[in-house]
Amino acid sequence: MNNEMIQFGESHQTMSSLELAKLVNKPHYDLMKAIRAMEPAWERIAEGKFSLGSYMDANNQQRPCYILTKRETLFIASKFKDEARAKLIIRWEELEKQARSTMIALPNFEDPAEAAMAWAKEYREKKTLAIENQTLHKELVRLEKDNSCLAAEVQVLSDDKNYLDLIMRSRSLMTVTQIAQDYGMSAKAMNKILADMGIQYKNNGQWILYSRYKDGGYVSSRSIDITRSNGMPDTVMQTEWTQAGRRFLYEELKKRGIIPMLEKN
Repeated sequence: MNNEMIQFGESHQTMSSLELAKLVNKPHYDLMKAIRAMEPAWERIAEGKFSLGSYMDANNQQRPCYILTKRETLFIASKFKDEARAKLIIRWEELEKQARSTMIALPNFEDPAEAAMAWAKEYREKKTLAIENQTLHKELVRLEKDNSCLAAEVQVLSDDKNYLDLIMRSRSLMTVTQIAQDYGMSAKAMNKILADMGIQYKNNGQWILYSRYKDGGYVSSRSIDITRSNGMPDTVMQTEWTQAGRRFLYEELKKRGIIPMLEKN
């Protein structure tokens, strides 16, 4: 097998991973590794694996390579940079043009029926190729969009994990002042937001959760010794948040677009 293996038949066109690696200026070993990683997703959707072949290296040793269709190369190219994808598309167009020029045989013009059939066949082939190119272009655009969405989801999950990891590492109760600091706001501002969201209300100077949240294990109350302005000792009840409550607040606030300072960096 030649190192630049391109094969064209009447209904089958393939490119080797060697040609693809050279085209996009990647080491063949690295490209093979990337293709193997992408194969399970392709197998689930296309219901088929990439075809394996082999070639002889510079030391006359047989090495594996992939034999890829145009659809498969464009799927793999969804991971490439813009310039590499452009090179691949242009290369396929060049090869298809060469293949058409070598495959087209002039009909016998002395036989009008044969000539008409030949031209009709050529027209169908060109129309089919145009439709295939259009379909593949749409598929490549869709794959690029999917990759962008996945990258965004991974970033969101990573941000969530950072803050949630911080929550899970702590086991102590926290005051609203401490939680509010995570969001770069005061306790007064945080309490107002939670009240506006219908999570809590104030009763005898203490913030209390509405009944639909009271059994969630989100808060705990404890008495605080204070001294009144007249010098008399007294106690007040203070609401403190558990780590489950802290996570609950994180999820509810995020729905409103309010995120911790940690996730803004």
